[in-house]
Amino acid sequence: MSLSLFDLSDRVAIVTGGSRGIGRAIALGFADAGAHLVIAARGTPDMEGAAAEVRARGRRALSVPTDVRRKAGVDNLVKRTLEEFGRIDILVNNAGTYVWSPAVEMSERAWDGMFSSNMKSVFLGSRAAARVMMKQGGGTIINISSMAGLVPDPGRTAYSAAKAGVINFTRNLAIELAPHNIRVNAIAPGLILTPGIKQEVKETRKKRPGFRTSVVGRVPMGRVGMPEELVGAAIYLASAASAYVTGTTLEVAGGLTILAD
Repeated sequence: MSLSLFDLSDRVAIVTGGSRGIGRAIALGFADAGAHLVIAARGTPDMEGAAAEVRARGRRALSVPTDVRRKAGVDNLVKRTLEEFGRIDILVNNAGTYVWSPAVEMSERAWDGMFSSNMKSVFLGSRAAARVMMKQGGGTIINISSMAGLVPDPGRTAYSAAKAGVINFTRNLAIELAPHNIRVNAIAPGLILTPGIKQEVKETRKKRPGFRTSVVGRVPMGRVGMPEELVGAAIYLASAASAYVTGTTLEVAGGLTILAD
């Protein structure tokens, strides 16, 4: 198999939540593979920094402050992308958030917020991008779910439910868009050492000594993952290497879901 199958030269990719963590790693990985990038985030200082790193790799980049929970924000993101590049080849719905809270203690507002950030945002982004891709004859959508969408994750019930919704949404949308040459897949990361996870572990260890060791102990590979370790999966799903793959969820979790029961 030729490595050219993984080439993304001159493809235009939007990565939401692309200013840091998993989104930033995927954006830079796409740039290394030849793609031009649109970095979408909620106006964080890191957003333009990520775009600058893309440009340093010899690719074009555009940063667009976007609230992916709002139709107006997503519509503006697509509009700006088309003005700058004229097309959308790849969309990575990565933006999202979570809070720790048992379901019985969670407020309705917090529950709605979880679904708005993690589920509604995927719907809005996919719908807007798909309408463009249908006109241009094809494209690829990659939704970042979570292992929490595949197995129970007590304390993050709302997040787990939303991420499970992302997986089923991916499967349904893949069927709907297949006739239009648009592939839709998901990635389910496990315990990835993003800035948010680092802070969470730091705070939790103060209350529960040994917390980090107990969490890592659940992973068969015996360690946490790094954001860069999702890049290969994302490039595979975005490229011609996965031309006959749609509606699937690729786990990148160090074997974490194998032992879940």
